[in-house]
Amino acid sequence: MAVDPPHPAAGPERLGAPSGMLELGAALGAGTWWCEQLFAVAGAWVPSTDEAAIRRHLAELSRVLGDHALALRRHLPRPTGVDPVSWVAPPSRAAEGVVLALAAPDRSCARLAGVHRVLVPRLLVAWSAHVRGAAVADRGVARTLGHAHHDLLDLWHEGEGLLQALVDADPARASTAGAASARLEADLARSGGIFPGSPAALPG
Repeated sequence: MAVDPPHPAAGPERLGAPSGMLELGAALGAGTWWCEQLFAVAGAWVPSTDEAAIRRHLAELSRVLGDHALALRRHLPRPTGVDPVSWVAPPSRAAEGVVLALAAPDRSCARLAGVHRVLVPRLLVAWSAHVRGAAVADRGVARTLGHAHHDLLDLWHEGEGLLQALVDADPARASTAGAASARLEADLARSGGIFPGSPAALPG
């Protein structure tokens, strides 16, 4: 007689849209902070990048992230007595260490792997969830995040294509890309992820 298979575990929960002003402010503030960090890191890499195509890609990535950071700042909640800029902060105490680890490699393969196989996919997933789950009152935020998602998705495809071309030209780079992304993914997970949990109070 056949035995019924065990009931599957619930498994992990996907990131959902923020609910309420506190969660919205924290999510937008963290998203702005990550955009600004990636803007700075990608821009700083441009002069030391040997490959012209990758140099152009990093410059465009930096420009687009900077533009969308400014756009996100316009949607930060503005309750009485709270400076909207105070929402823009690292999502955890360890997040700045993740940025330092991202910026550390001096080769294009490891740089692209950290950006396009760790941080950019997480931003895309979070923004997609926010757009899908936005309440009617948050449609303006959803439109801004939708534009950011569209632009970053195109750049993600381009960056992943450049990384694949590097690996195809030298298969030994596959281990470099894998190690770089694995280290950064683990650092980011240990830090608490790309967005903070629900805050207990307004930023001080």
